Amino acid sequence: MDDTWKLKVWGVRGSAPVPEPDYAGYGGNTSCFSVERGDELVVLDAGSGLVALGDELVRRRMRRVDILISHLHLDHVMGLFIFPLLHDATAQIHLYGRPGLGQALNGLVGPPFWPVGLAQCRAAVQVHEVRADRPFTLADGGAPGLTIAALEGNHPDGCYYYRLDWDGRSLVYALDCELEEDMAARMARFAKGADVLVWDSGFFPGELVRGWGHSTWEEGLAVGRAAQAGQMLMTHYGRKHSDLSVREQERLACRTDSRIQFAREGMVIGL
Repeated sequence: MDDTWKLKVWGVRGSAPVPEPDYAGYGGNTSCFSVERGDELVVLDAGSGLVALGDELVRRRMRRVDILISHLHLDHVMGLFIFPLLHDATAQIHLYGRPGLGQALNGLVGPPFWPVGLAQCRAAVQVHEVRADRPFTLADGGAPGLTIAALEGNHPDGCYYYRLDWDGRSLVYALDCELEEDMAARMARFAKGADVLVWDSGFFPGELVRGWGHSTWEEGLAVGRAAQAGQMLMTHYGRKHSDLSVREQERLACRTDSRIQFAREGMVIGL
């Protein structure tokens, strides 16, 4: 089995999709990433990018998917509404997230907001509510050897950040993170030695609004350096961040530290 980790980008935006030409270079879908090793695949967030990932899974005839949901703001779950595997009677879909996830999703994905609820989908859907103080593994023996930890974040209405450790390599996914009080120190400890830190660049330097629960690439760089992370991947760009503005920030960031990359839809990073 190929033991190479592959992190693939399916959605890079925050708040709402941006289906406009000036955003097509980096991508217009909201947050969704996949981590693949051999025949095992784990998904990080279920933004609108999940739909294209679902089409890929259908083409590859993959029938199991495990999705770690950071929180319930719509830009992180909107892809669930039209996720193709939900309508496949042979599919198994496991959803993981903070306590209360099941009740919230059952109220959101279904009437009157959507004609079909999770309980009416043909796929076998299971919701797993996990604790931030208890590392866990995937249900029913999924991804043997993978250990996942969650950290309670600093974002309105609550949020989880996830750390995946698998055969001596590690990835930390930390979107929607505001660094106030001791959050920077907690994040640095949580991400210690990670091979890749996926970070919230919802604001660019000079734009940051306190209380909105987001960060900048400069703050992500400081956390990554404190954690001694191998690579730092910036994402979750705001609606006004066109390709031109993201490209300029990427140029500035890479000049500061060569370990920084800015996420583009379709990008694949090997660990």
